Amino acid sequence: MDIQQALADAASAALADTTASATPTPAVPAPADTQDDTPAAAAVEAPEDTTAVTPEDTTEDAEPSEAEATEETTEEATPELPGGYVAVPTVTEGLATEFTLKDAEGEVEVPDLIVEYKANGKVRQDRLDKVVKLAQFGVYNEEREQKMQQAERDALSLKSEREELSQLIEEREAQLERLLTDEDYFLAVRDAFSQENSPERRAQRAEQQVKDLRVQTEMQRITEAGQQFYTGEVQPAIQLIAEALPSVSRQELEERMAYAMQLHAAVAPNGQTYLPASQFDAARQYIVQDLAIWAQMQHARRSESAPSPQVKEAQAAVAKAQVEAQKAKRAVGQATKPVGRAASNTPAKPKAAKPATVDDALDSAMSEIMASIR
Repeated sequence: MDIQQALADAASAALADTTASATPTPAVPAPADTQDDTPAAAAVEAPEDTTAVTPEDTTEDAEPSEAEATEETTEEATPELPGGYVAVPTVTEGLATEFTLKDAEGEVEVPDLIVEYKANGKVRQDRLDKVVKLAQFGVYNEEREQKMQQAERDALSLKSEREELSQLIEEREAQLERLLTDEDYFLAVRDAFSQENSPERRAQRAEQQVKDLRVQTEMQRITEAGQQFYTGEVQPAIQLIAEALPSVSRQELEERMAYAMQLHAAVAPNGQTYLPASQFDAARQYIVQDLAIWAQMQHARRSESAPSPQVKEAQAAVAKAQVEAQKAKRAVGQATKPVGRAASNTPAKPKAAKPATVDDALDSAMSEIMASIR
């Protein structure tokens, strides 16, 4: 009997004994003449379960365990999102262009989102990276358009300069041609050139240049001194008066100051009028003695013309008193009219003295009204 037959017999015996009783079946040794040193000759033990386990059953039992482990790992890796939020997939490869997406905390992954927008009258749907690429093209096109417009402006400028140079060259050619063909014109031009470049004329031009340089230097000195005086003294004084008297504007003060300073102005070398440094003291006195007082008077007059709430209330009270006086005047007039009465035997009760005339009654009523107002 070979080794395979011995293993089959041992397995059959083990299954039969398991069905009959729950005690395990001891291992069945192989015959002595068939034993050798190979692992197949080892003893075969009977399984403790009542059902034989085949390789197919073992594989089927192992596969669900791996799936369940994968599901548990996925559930642990995916965080729970609050209500109304969903997990957006990300784009890991195949981007249309390279860009970086950031939030308040830093760089984030690019989400797989579709953007719907309208361009050129059509509705388009593109992924976010495609929209970024289109934006890059738009920036490039805008810069190129600006460069083209600048190039067109430069071309027009160069064209205008070229036309001017061409016209100048044509004039010079015509003058040269006339010099060569017209002897009288040649002699007149030669005389004018000689006169313009004579020693006397050159000396005059040099003297005029020196004079212009002196005027420029003097005007620079005058401008610096006047600017320093105005910004350092006049302007702060006018600003202070305008802040203290709000009803007088700063523009009014500056206009009045300029008008008054015309009396102290001098003529500069270039023909313009200016306030010389010798008149700065007069300007200071005018600000303190004239300009400030004028501003105070204007402010007082304008403040009186604009009645305050207390003045309005007093005016309303006076108007009401006048109305009451008119009513009292009519009442007194009716009371002082003579009315005929029958003679009475009973003595009359003493009465308060009544005004004899309408004017007396009016004065009495006015006095009572004014006393009530006070």
